Amino acid sequence: MFRFLLTILTFGLVIVLVLLAYIDFEPLHQWRYDLKTRQKAVLSYLDIDKVLNSIEKIAVSDLPSSYLTYSKYQHKKYKKITKGKDFYLIKGNDKYKFLVDEYRVKDFVTKDGLMKRFKKSEQYMLLDKKLLYKLLELKLALKDKGYNPDGFKMVSAFRHPRHNEDIGGASQSRHMHGQAIDIKVKDVDQNGVANQKDKKIILDLLEEQIIKSEGGIGRYPKSMSVHFDTRGYRARWDSY
Repeated sequence: MFRFLLTILTFGLVIVLVLLAYIDFEPLHQWRYDLKTRQKAVLSYLDIDKVLNSIEKIAVSDLPSSYLTYSKYQHKKYKKITKGKDFYLIKGNDKYKFLVDEYRVKDFVTKDGLMKRFKKSEQYMLLDKKLLYKLLELKLALKDKGYNPDGFKMVSAFRHPRHNEDIGGASQSRHMHGQAIDIKVKDVDQNGVANQKDKKIILDLLEEQIIKSEGGIGRYPKSMSVHFDTRGYRARWDSY
């Protein structure tokens, strides 16, 4: 009886694996990519540059009109954002590449369900390299000071104008420039509780060591959310 049940379970497992191999099951594709490439965490500016250089760029003038219309980048109020800019063309397995530590390219693209109307294998992304450096600096600074370098979760990075409007983002949001990241603070000091003390650690590092006067910091009191960006000048705010 036991051998019969084991045979049934084994057969069932094989069927499941076969089905997963032929359907669009992203965790399986990601696992296969990691197994094949044996990629390592990206922990230097040089390695960030290498990943970015491995991804095709496309001038805004060469973007499909369907994307420009859908994203609203063709709208008069947003056109200046893309002037002279190149977008990253995310296609195939590009999305699985580690970009900063073990954050993948797909973690930085617009979190927009309506993008499914385009090819699932392709997306377009604006992204400031300096922003990636700052994210890496934050993780390394936490580790250097004995805190948890994984003490936060990245919630949002690049957002095209349509998605930014849909979620009520600021009209001049740096997310639309690919210059901003929102994070949710977790247990930074590893005392078993995530609270405002953990958030203060993050904010102090951003203020004194990482962003300083080179960008914006959204502090959002009474929440565990933090925004930082690389706009090139100092900006601070407390409300959403």
